[in-house]
Amino acid sequence: AWTGLIVVVAGDVAIAVAAILGVLKVFDSGSSAGATIAVSILTSAFTAVGTMTTAYFGIRASSNTANRTIDVGRRTG
Repeated sequence: AWTGLIVVVAGDVAIAVAAILGVLKVFDSGSSAGATIAVSILTSAFTAVGTMTTAYFGIRASSNTANRTIDVGRRTG
């Protein structure tokens, strides 16, 4: 259980760092469309972090529910 959480947190941090570095690179380049590109990078990063974190907790919740159901079945059977 802890391993999955660590992997998700590490992935989220890696995505956040990559997004921050990408935004800094865009603003350093002096591009006239820098703000638009930065918004695109941040939106994509936010989506990736949200999706990965939600998937982890969704799988974790369904796993916990399945384990509880099996435990109840063993006690009543």
